[in-house]
Amino acid sequence: MTQYLLTSTIAATILLVVYQLFLEKEKMHRFNRFYLLTSLLFSLLIPFISIEIIKEITTPVTTPIPMRFSEGTMIIAEETNYLEQTLWGIYVLVTAILTFRFTRNIITFYQLKKNNTTLTFQNATLVLLQEPVLPHTFMNYIFINEAEYQERKIEIELFAHEMTHVNQKHTLDVLFVELIKAVFWFNPLFILYKKAIQLNHEFLADEKVVQSYQNIPFYQSLLLSKASCNPPLYLASNLNFQVTKKRFLMMSRNSSKKMILSKQLALLPIFTALFCYFCIDSVAQIQPKTNINTKYTVASSNDRDVYYAGVLVNVTDKKRNITFSKKYEDLTLEEKNRYLSYTPKKYSKKIPTKAEFEDFKNSKKYAIWIDGMHTSNSHLEVYSPDKIAYFTGSFIHKNARSKKFPQPFQYSFYTEAYYDKHLKNAHKKFSGKSIDIVLSDTKKSPKNSKTNTKEESLVSPNKNLANLNPGPKTETLINLLQESTKEHNPPVSNDVVFNVAGITEKPEFPGGMEKFYQFVGNNFQTPTVTNLKGKVYVMFIIEKDGSITNASVLRDIGHGTGEEAIRVIKLSPKWIPAQKDGVPVRVQYSLPITIMSSNS
Repeated sequence: MTQYLLTSTIAATILLVVYQLFLEKEKMHRFNRFYLLTSLLFSLLIPFISIEIIKEITTPVTTPIPMRFSEGTMIIAEETNYLEQTLWGIYVLVTAILTFRFTRNIITFYQLKKNNTTLTFQNATLVLLQEPVLPHTFMNYIFINEAEYQERKIEIELFAHEMTHVNQKHTLDVLFVELIKAVFWFNPLFILYKKAIQLNHEFLADEKVVQSYQNIPFYQSLLLSKASCNPPLYLASNLNFQVTKKRFLMMSRNSSKKMILSKQLALLPIFTALFCYFCIDSVAQIQPKTNINTKYTVASSNDRDVYYAGVLVNVTDKKRNITFSKKYEDLTLEEKNRYLSYTPKKYSKKIPTKAEFEDFKNSKKYAIWIDGMHTSNSHLEVYSPDKIAYFTGSFIHKNARSKKFPQPFQYSFYTEAYYDKHLKNAHKKFSGKSIDIVLSDTKKSPKNSKTNTKEESLVSPNKNLANLNPGPKTETLINLLQESTKEHNPPVSNDVVFNVAGITEKPEFPGGMEKFYQFVGNNFQTPTVTNLKGKVYVMFIIEKDGSITNASVLRDIGHGTGEEAIRVIKLSPKWIPAQKDGVPVRVQYSLPITIMSSNS
């Protein structure tokens, strides 16, 4: 809503300033009427228009890993924002009052018409009122004083003036802008628009009178004599609206046709520029480059044997109804080819050019990570391109950007030391102690299930996560349980860690999952951010004694939601551990937590 109001107000302001500076003083009143109404419509509708222009770029992209989550979604609702509710209440109240006032005024005109004498005059209806009033118009009704009409004290110029309002249907313009004012009453800009529109109506009526009777001095003195009279209802077109020097000067003003045409044509680039600025988004059409997460090859037997040597392989093949845990060396050749047919390619150094490196310093365009740590773009000043051994990045679509990282590109840079330690030989040996592989049968889909089994495509932020390409008819989940160098991830023991799908008795929170949802909801502190909405994906291990270890975030929505999710998960009391064949076992658990503030 804020973005809509901002965009609409900026557009309306620019167009009104253009009108007042360049158009209002020119004698092209019909065109100006069209311009003012079009400007209002344009500014109200332009925030809803979005046109995507496809622009091809070459950039590294990341291959998503299909992940299946174990349990239903938890919704953490923010505490009620009473200030926002109060403001909305005030808005609704004021809008209702103004709408009532608007409706009451319309009804008043028709009551006056119903309760007083009416006469047909050309294509209008004269409504003869008992009280002394200036002639004024609403729709095709002209309201005048009955005594003045009977005594023929109403000048013919005044009838001509009001008939112009009737014939050109000026009341419709006033009703339109009044409706806008009732909805956007907090925006004074629309008051200025109404004044400009009504003044333009008077210019049109004055022009018609002057053209018909060719007596400007008499008409001006007539207007001055009526200027002190009380104005009628605000929805009416009335004779004495802004009887000023501006109206008098306009009566005798002559405008060059060339000047008028040039100003009209000059409006085209103004509208075009506003349209392009607010409505057109340049969307990158990515041409992928091979990068750190997409380099895979079918492994030769020798390379694969070296890469997975000593790794514990946990397989849950739902399609074949097979579950087993074996050391890699104990796998048959068929099992190796079926479940571990891919290994990463060797990484080749990739150094940015000087021009690329300078461009990466643009903080509005790029979010930067150096050796796995987010840093400011200015930090690149302490490096030179030849100090970077490898870099990779991706384009972030507009709807996936966050307030923390609003940039369209995210790039990671790796120094020589980091490259030598973590990337150079990463293709030689699998870095973890065990690997879980789940192959689900895509032909089977649970029905009437209350749990969330929707497949979510996401990329793990864990830089050591091995990405193995899934087969053409299966979806592969590979969760790497690895040695951690971070304080909040204690080292994984040599015990087997099972996937939930491969055990007979699942772990259970004391009191059930509903109590666990309640526990998380009560302890999770939602950031004070307006319209915060999204999912935080967490993964943790439930140990044999029911304690939680290895809590990590797979994806979050920024604003500290990932860190808060880890904090709450670590506060959890012990679970009832999982069992396999009656024996307590360690289980890896994945869970999406939905964050939804009350104003989302």
